[in-house]
Amino acid sequence: MSAIELLKSKGLVRVEDIVWKSVRVSDEGVKYINELPEEKLIRVLDECGGSAHIKELLKVFDRKELNIAINWARRRGWIQIVGGVVRLVKKGVAYAERDILRRALAGLRVSVSEPNYEIVRGLARRGLVLVSDVIERYVELTDEGLKLASTLPKVTVISRLSSDVLKRGIWRSAIIRPYNVSAEPPLAYPGRKHYYVEFLEMFREIMRDLGFEEIDGDYVELEFWNFDALFQAQDHPARDIHDTLQVLNPQLGSLKGIEDLVSRVKEVHENGGSCGSRGWGYRWSLDIARRVILRTHTTALTIKYLAYHKEPPIRVFTIGRVFRAESIDYKHLPEFYQLDGIIMEKGFTFRKLLGLLKEVAYRIGVKELKFKPGYFPFTEPSVEGYVKLEGIGWVEVFGAGLFRPEILHALGVKYPVGAWGLGLERFAMAVLGFNDIRDLFSYDVSKLRNYVIRW
Repeated sequence: MSAIELLKSKGLVRVEDIVWKSVRVSDEGVKYINELPEEKLIRVLDECGGSAHIKELLKVFDRKELNIAINWARRRGWIQIVGGVVRLVKKGVAYAERDILRRALAGLRVSVSEPNYEIVRGLARRGLVLVSDVIERYVELTDEGLKLASTLPKVTVISRLSSDVLKRGIWRSAIIRPYNVSAEPPLAYPGRKHYYVEFLEMFREIMRDLGFEEIDGDYVELEFWNFDALFQAQDHPARDIHDTLQVLNPQLGSLKGIEDLVSRVKEVHENGGSCGSRGWGYRWSLDIARRVILRTHTTALTIKYLAYHKEPPIRVFTIGRVFRAESIDYKHLPEFYQLDGIIMEKGFTFRKLLGLLKEVAYRIGVKELKFKPGYFPFTEPSVEGYVKLEGIGWVEVFGAGLFRPEILHALGVKYPVGAWGLGLERFAMAVLGFNDIRDLFSYDVSKLRNYVIRW
């Protein structure tokens, strides 16, 4: 090929490429050589007098085949469905599709300009045929090439030495082609993990390097751990069904075994308990606390861990999915990854928490990080962290602070606890240079090849 390209660049040969589509039948396509699902449906309806209920058709078809048959028969205008009854509008036979399937059994080539190519594409979308490119290359000497060829001596040109060439002594009378040491080697694309998966693994390793232990938990949680234990009022807007996804069955869970904790949480909500707080000043409801939801933040897991581990030192983190009733846009998803962490040490301060968060951002590769005072029901003082996204500007990526006295009192914890919840997708956008959160879940091969996480 390199010789042909060299001759072509010198005008000594003409090269013509003809691209064909090689078509072969898939395993599923073999099943429908004689009758496609939609044709079978028409035949069965005809035998039933022109109509049949879907329940009756399921005695003849399996559910997958029936769905395929109905889908394609409707597209072709052969049937109508009214109230679960499938009615025959006109009889039809897919002669052209079956003809392609039969010809493809023995190997079929089609050009993209042929009328049959659209039929092939349709069968390929259905998974009934497999299509691959076949390139035929024709090489012809130009007049200049013919003239030069008649004057050239007949010699052997060797581009690669082999044991046979050395044994037979061919190299003595041959021209050995010089090796181009400056030529670029072919690009190799070894298999590897998706760049966002690599990013999550990098974050895990960074947290472990900082002395944190990873914990894990369930997606389904009680509002008690997701909200109440975090001193979030039961009438807070975040608990509304427009923000939080509630489980239909079961609607309520159990809080047995932690009655003392539940009692202290109830007390700090209603009147602040004995920690110097006034609480929220309302009548706390056990039924609301028992409601089953999809967790809205992974803080539900870290607060539960803290309830059973009350002595310092504690450094734990979790990376997991959380769920919110969000509309999808460039920076929001209804399901996303969050990193939550807590740190309990004697004498721990807000200043140390800020230093830790700066260190995490630095290690992950975020060049610009801003802190801004914030408010959260469960931390005081509180801070919001912002990173800069290319083409967008500053966006919030985490909230953090020291757990409030109400929380520590209810849990029975006597030492300061720093906590933070971090949106990993937005952090990843800053590291990878993305300005749309949906790009993090792309299966575009060019993106997968060009975006590599290195740490």
